[in-house]
Amino acid sequence: MSVRFELDYKDLEKLQEKFKKVPDEVEKTINSFLHKQGVEIMINDVLADMPISERNKRHARQSKPLTSVNFNLGFELKPKPRFRYLVFPDKALGTSINNTAEEFMEKGLNKSTQKIINGLNEQIDQKIKEAFG
Repeated sequence: MSVRFELDYKDLEKLQEKFKKVPDEVEKTINSFLHKQGVEIMINDVLADMPISERNKRHARQSKPLTSVNFNLGFELKPKPRFRYLVFPDKALGTSINNTAEEFMEKGLNKSTQKIINGLNEQIDQKIKEAFG
């Protein structure tokens, strides 16, 4: 269970004109934003939809259960090994089979995508302002 954020062609096309204005810094700026703020935005959105059981214990949502795997122009968010059981409520598997799938990973991805794209646009606009004053 994981969700993967990648820039798709439509998003990249919108940014392409800006890329041409500051070609040396664009990829570095995008990766820096995605791997720090982008990951943070998505983690917060996934955690917001993560269910909390009624059991009296510390819950995954309160335990920093997610980690990211960064790659060029994207990242993948997935549960840390200790929290891989989250696949069961997310997909309604195992003991959660009679429940409705929570799909909190996918919901978090959907909620955060536009925020991340907006943040990327702001970062690149800032680079253009710095380059052309």
